[in-house]
Amino acid sequence: MNPNRKVLFTFVSFFLVIVTIACSCSSLSPSGSKTPSTSSGGSTPAANGQAGPTATIASSVPAAPASSGPPYIEQASAQTTVPAGESAAAVAACPTGSLMLGGGFASAQGLQVIASMPDPTGWLVTGLNDTAGALTLTAYASCLHNADGTIQVVSAQVPVSGAPIARCPAGEIVTGGGYADGTGSLEVYISTPLGDSNTPGNAWSVMAHPDQNADEPITVYAVCLSGSSLTSTLIRDDKVTYGSGADALNFTMTCPSGAVMASGGYEGTGAYISRVNSTDTTIWEVQVQGKIYFDGSLDHAVCLNLP
Repeated sequence: MNPNRKVLFTFVSFFLVIVTIACSCSSLSPSGSKTPSTSSGGSTPAANGQAGPTATIASSVPAAPASSGPPYIEQASAQTTVPAGESAAAVAACPTGSLMLGGGFASAQGLQVIASMPDPTGWLVTGLNDTAGALTLTAYASCLHNADGTIQVVSAQVPVSGAPIARCPAGEIVTGGGYADGTGSLEVYISTPLGDSNTPGNAWSVMAHPDQNADEPITVYAVCLSGSSLTSTLIRDDKVTYGSGADALNFTMTCPSGAVMASGGYEGTGAYISRVNSTDTTIWEVQVQGKIYFDGSLDHAVCLNLP
């Protein structure tokens, strides 16, 4: 491997380790506990077929919902420039008193997203730029206002061969999720929610290819909503549209009437857009360079049914 590349991967690995440690800090938990708890309903398959632990790394209870208006979702964003041959992160923060349901990202082709995950300060996205020029990276967070409930984040570190899944406890709604590649050597080609209020799966699923034929670990995150009167609907993409480039693929998922987009995921290689549409908050849009499953059956998004 190129020496500069090794240095870069070492930096990225160190950064993500620090982020993961920060997620377990006591300042995130109303109880003040310094040790992440293990969710009894959150086991995940490990590489050997045995169940691996899913640890709660954050829990928060918002201020009482405002009585002057109905629940609604706001999209927060933050942007950074990723220099050529380097990595950089952007964090989109939700306003105080709102619940962060999930997040997404957008950039140009050529940026490898090595982390899209919940962070103590918002939704964090890290990009690794393999091109010869600087690229802009935007992180997005979905923020729920005027609604009761509690958000907790669960995570699982699993070898990529072990069908990595982070699962919410029974009865909770998975509203978002993501991953962190601590090595920078994985190609994440699936990051998607599983299950909804009607057919509970309560999980976030990730799949990745290692670029050096090693069964490397990846950390998967699920954002879970509990104690809320809201319900969710899982939707999927039914078609794929070829873009202007030979390897550009665009697809969208639209919430049913009366629902708004919480967050979604993607299936495909070289994903550079996975976010709520900038003009229609009922649509999740994705752009990838290539697809593995062309029927779109693994592209999912979560819609919240608002009163």
